[in-house]
Amino acid sequence: MRIVRNILFACAAVAAGMAPLATQAQQPIVLKYSSYHPQTIWFTSKGINPWIAEVEKATQGRVKIETLPKTVGTPAGAFDVARDGLADMAVVITGYTPGRFQLAEMGELPFGGDDASTMSPSYDRTYRKHFAKFDEFKGVEVLSIFTISPGHVFTSKRQVKTLDDWKGLKLRSPGATATRALTLMGAVPILKSFTEAHELLTTGAIDGSLMLKETIKSGNAVDLLHYGTLIPGGVFNAVLAVVVNSDKWNSIPEADRKAIMSVSGEALARHMGMAYVDADKEAMDLMAKAKYVVEPASPALVSDMKRTLAPLEAEWIDRAKKKGLADPAAVLNEFRQESAKPWVASR
Repeated sequence: MRIVRNILFACAAVAAGMAPLATQAQQPIVLKYSSYHPQTIWFTSKGINPWIAEVEKATQGRVKIETLPKTVGTPAGAFDVARDGLADMAVVITGYTPGRFQLAEMGELPFGGDDASTMSPSYDRTYRKHFAKFDEFKGVEVLSIFTISPGHVFTSKRQVKTLDDWKGLKLRSPGATATRALTLMGAVPILKSFTEAHELLTTGAIDGSLMLKETIKSGNAVDLLHYGTLIPGGVFNAVLAVVVNSDKWNSIPEADRKAIMSVSGEALARHMGMAYVDADKEAMDLMAKAKYVVEPASPALVSDMKRTLAPLEAEWIDRAKKKGLADPAAVLNEFRQESAKPWVASR
């Protein structure tokens, strides 16, 4: 009996010793996400946060994403923050660091497409097919990469109706590609974030802004601007990438990495594109109530702009060839054609 009791006691001791290990093994992997987008705006509440919930659901709670209470670094430094492990995850806007992601900058070119719900997943597909092998995002895993809604021109005192109307206008520019476009058309670009440009609009120091429709609402610009000219395909766009530190990504079991990617990639790009479309619709309703004059650009203006802005495409094609992309013009054309089609996952 004494032997039996000793055996039982030993088994109990081993079980007790293993209990903390079992508990530890069940602890989820937590990805620390540094965000410069407030929790209150639609990009976070309707875009990123639902995806965060999808990641937890897809991994059955084994992987969770925790948004840090304060932004680490600056929006322009988001890539370095994730690559260097200062946070595990971030959203990178490629246009904030011109020349760093030269192939990805294709998505910033004008006339890319009108519907973010198809453009966004098409861009993710284009990136993975043509650009990923060049490893411009070395040090991070690109969970999803997408364009946003096309950008247009909104002004305070007069509408842009002809190419000559661009000349001399002092307009806020959201990035390097847009700045180049404004310069080619004879406008005076002011490279500022919209938060910084808000004061300039308030004081009348600038005549308007290149911006998305939704920024009229999210940027509190309803009372600052009165005219909009909508350019088919957009006069500019932006590329956003949801990235995670490579070492952290590789620490996640393969099955859970696959589960995360099943709700990321094109799926997340499509989700974010639809969120942009919805936000644009809300902004258009608001502009209508505020009696904005918003009109599509005339065919003559579009033709003149395409001719004038042709150097933008030629310059990107030249840079892409130097990076080693065999036929950049064909890739750009493929992206635009895909963006015009109804969305089908993994086409």
